[in-house]
Amino acid sequence: MEQRRGRRPQRELTPRTLLQILYFSVRYTSSNDLFSYAASCAFGFLLSFLPVVMMILTILVRFLHAEGKVVSEFLQVYPLVSSTVNLENVINSLRQIRTLTNFEVIVSITIVWMARRFFISLTRSLRRIFRHSDRQQKGFILVFSFAAEALLTIIISALIFLLIVFRSLVRLPILDELTLAYPALMESFADLIAGTFPFILLFIGCVLVYKFMSRTRPTLMQCIFPALLCTFSFWGFRKLMKLFINVNRYNTVYGVLSNAIVLLLEVYFFFIIFLFFAQLLFVNQFFDSLILGELYCLPGRNETKLKASLKRLLFIRPDSLLEQEENTLCLKKGSYVYRQGEEGCYSYYVAEGALMLSRQNSLRYLEEGSFFGEDVFLSRQGRSEDALAISDCVLIKVGKELFFSMLKRNPALAQRSLFRMYPRVEEGQ
Repeated sequence: MEQRRGRRPQRELTPRTLLQILYFSVRYTSSNDLFSYAASCAFGFLLSFLPVVMMILTILVRFLHAEGKVVSEFLQVYPLVSSTVNLENVINSLRQIRTLTNFEVIVSITIVWMARRFFISLTRSLRRIFRHSDRQQKGFILVFSFAAEALLTIIISALIFLLIVFRSLVRLPILDELTLAYPALMESFADLIAGTFPFILLFIGCVLVYKFMSRTRPTLMQCIFPALLCTFSFWGFRKLMKLFINVNRYNTVYGVLSNAIVLLLEVYFFFIIFLFFAQLLFVNQFFDSLILGELYCLPGRNETKLKASLKRLLFIRPDSLLEQEENTLCLKKGSYVYRQGEEGCYSYYVAEGALMLSRQNSLRYLEEGSFFGEDVFLSRQGRSEDALAISDCVLIKVGKELFFSMLKRNPALAQRSLFRMYPRVEEGQ
């Protein structure tokens, strides 16, 4: 007799499920070598970042005739530039130039080229995470990609410039009376623009990258949560850095080095955090097929090594699959799951209880943590055995689509499934 459990409207994050998600994220972060990809993205970003800084400085001084206060505000955002370049000489030189020079042309080409290097690193890291192929782009698509990356770089530069302008406007003499009358309010407003607004832009950027560059069509809500965690984690990391590192106490030489090192660390750790939560998005999006792969190769009770025991303890009960009504099958003792010769639509995982598989010349007993019935997908024939519940059982039904999705996400399991089926084929000969 078949019974069904009530369906829950959405995945419930039980402590076990949360640990399983974290395990997958950490494991794939390591196996995908995301630390190396983060370093590549960080260096690519910094190499495209410095020409953008020079271009913004050129625009501020030459074309917008910005006052010294605006330029000073800009340099407060980038202390590394102010500590390594004689800015007074640079500003005076830029003001004397009236026509377009080779400098602007070279900087513009450098921005586009370095941005291209950065986006290639970023795209490769996301391909590694979301496991889609690196196909050769057609000519017009490649040109479009170059144009889009250049446009995105210009937009980022414009946003940086707007942020600088907002910070300067708060300190204009015309607002002195407001500053004196409402010092707390004006200070809070300046902090909001200078401190909070960049993180809002960072959050929006993470959502857009996760949504459109992953190529796995995640929903907007699936992207918002990891993007929020990424932004908050980076904010916490910067706060922690400021608690332990104060570069202002060093002299000029050490100040330059410390600013460079801190900038490199911040960018590198941001991309580690960013790629980790991109991996988390992948795990959350394909969690059912990933956990099914772990169930398929779950260590047996006879494996006594600590790693195998911990893995069995963590995955033996898949709460996320058990809570889905269409995936859960409850059987009373003495009931058949299927009979020999029947057509099969599902394979099964034993979540609770025990079963007996019987065929002409053999008996096999299964307990909690066992997987069976997948040979019907691989042989494309009817059932080759009887499956009888010898106690009250709870089974998880695994459809053909989910089973092959598991093999696609983990190709090593395809070989394992063939090895598991081989003895049964020999028995049937």
